[in-house]
Amino acid sequence: MRHEFESRTASEPVWLNRWHPSSGAGAEAPHCSVRPWPGARAPLAEDDPGTDSAFLDAVAQGLALPEKALPSACLWDEAGAELMARAAEHPDCYPTQREIALLTDIASEVATLVGPEPRILAFGTGSARGVDLLLAALDRPHPPEIVAPAGETPPGPEDGARPGGGLGLCLGATAGGLPPADLAALLERARTVLGRGWLLVGIDPNGDTESLLRAHADDDGLMAALHLNILRRLARADGGAAPGQEGSDREGAGAPLAPEDFRHEARVLLDPFRVETHLVAERAGLLRVGREAVPFTHGESVRTGCAYRYAPGVFQEMAADAGWEPVRCWLDPEGLFSLHLLRGEA
Repeated sequence: MRHEFESRTASEPVWLNRWHPSSGAGAEAPHCSVRPWPGARAPLAEDDPGTDSAFLDAVAQGLALPEKALPSACLWDEAGAELMARAAEHPDCYPTQREIALLTDIASEVATLVGPEPRILAFGTGSARGVDLLLAALDRPHPPEIVAPAGETPPGPEDGARPGGGLGLCLGATAGGLPPADLAALLERARTVLGRGWLLVGIDPNGDTESLLRAHADDDGLMAALHLNILRRLARADGGAAPGQEGSDREGAGAPLAPEDFRHEARVLLDPFRVETHLVAERAGLLRVGREAVPFTHGESVRTGCAYRYAPGVFQEMAADAGWEPVRCWLDPEGLFSLHLLRGEA
């Protein structure tokens, strides 16, 4: 099924994929839309002594929302990073592989257009291999500077970089992790920082529902394990049953919930077109988060991720509205990934 990015009613059902850790079986069923995810936060570093506290605070805040949703930072402990690295190599998880293939082909062309000694600003995190490919092709680039997608505007070049010669990089899942309003804000911020410079953005335009569901749910259970790892991390941090629930009925509505009581789902939704990942409670119960016990009803979910899909024309219109001139668009042969090179308008 190929989605052509036409506008539809926000509540229109599309499809979801389900994966249960005990069986690995997949099934499809219609599902209704939910509100867009508000965006990602900074990763929670595993070696930080305040990691458990910060992680529990982030989970508690997300579960207190009217529609439960967790920041993507909750995924990234050591086990989560290892699972993501394994998933990225799976044939179904195409974005990283397609982006690297495109960068390999177009790095020299980007270098020719950008010119020598560019200041390099990386907005968000991307593939280190992709950045290395570009650095190897560029003529005497300045050391990359990492810029958060949102926040304070970094200072202008103070190290001799050519005026108007900056190259911004927005690769990996950075742009795709942002809803339209936040992506527009990132483009405007990058325009303010780079002026007449350049911006290279990786965008996933894939509208094929079946391949999207495979990428987020059917890769031999790796993505499911990544998201279910949040619950296992919670269990390790808490180290016991929900407060006041010791000895309670394991099957009752007040019984503590374990990771095995949840299943992973990927859902393709419209307006805006996106893929959401959810953990769904298989029964009613209480999920312990620190000293709190958060109730779940049977079938209630918590959103653990959201990836937006932007067709090339849609993205270029957004870029033009932010003051960028689209210069090049390279599209994967199967239409599964695209790279856009933008130039700040005079």
